[in-house]
Amino acid sequence: MYTRWSPELKSWLNRPGTQALQLGDFDYHVTAGAHQKVLLSIAPDIDSIIENGNVQKRSKKSTAALCTVDGVEFFAKHVRFTEKKFLFRLRYFVSPSRSYWTAVVADHLERAGLHTPKVLAAGDRRQMGLVSDSYIITEALKGAQTADNALKTQPNSLDLLVRSGQLLRRLHDSGMAHGDIKLPNFYVQGDDMGFWDLDSAVLFAHGTPLKWKTRDLGRLLSSFIYIVDNMAETDDSFFNIEHFGEVLANAYEIDSSCFMNDLYSYWLKKLTLKHPIKGSKQ
Repeated sequence: MYTRWSPELKSWLNRPGTQALQLGDFDYHVTAGAHQKVLLSIAPDIDSIIENGNVQKRSKKSTAALCTVDGVEFFAKHVRFTEKKFLFRLRYFVSPSRSYWTAVVADHLERAGLHTPKVLAAGDRRQMGLVSDSYIITEALKGAQTADNALKTQPNSLDLLVRSGQLLRRLHDSGMAHGDIKLPNFYVQGDDMGFWDLDSAVLFAHGTPLKWKTRDLGRLLSSFIYIVDNMAETDDSFFNIEHFGEVLANAYEIDSSCFMNDLYSYWLKKLTLKHPIKGSKQ
């Protein structure tokens, strides 16, 4: 179990050049680099800076935005834990908040040779040990787009399904499951492809269990199915779920039976599809 006091987190907090800042109940760490002075300076106004940035996603529980301060561009996400149930918050009495956990996971990916935006700063607020707010700041990836948006420019193509399956295999081989895998949580930047939105990731000391692998594969395939089903350009002849499953299985190098039964019995029951399902066992 990873805790707020685990060696992996302490290692990230104590990286050479990292500066810590404490403002009341706000605990904040900024890594070394040209960005450090600016990101330290925004600490007192971090909420308003995120809320007034170029918002990419906003809900009652979180805000994610691209921000620019004094010429430094960065991506920031604020999660409001006070909007979550008490028992959910209680787990974070011992566990690191999502911001610091993302930093640990990003460090794991870097060591595994996988791409994710570099974490520049992380912080949280705690009241009597319970986290109330969590902040993660990463580099802004120029020219990057989510894989689902990239897919929409490639109608009737399986290329991104193959690439994401190969990348997911590398992630699992590193001893990690994403926890919220879907095409929007891959990014495409030129010829590179990587992961983001890592705060639900799970690390395993003795290899990724099969049940986590098959869950990630089912989620990935269902997200691909949903996107291509809603693309006006998708041909009926292209929309073959059994074939999609075989393509993903071959890319991942696993037997499709490991996840296809769960796909039909669970993931597809959540979707209302426009195209006829070819090859369905139902």
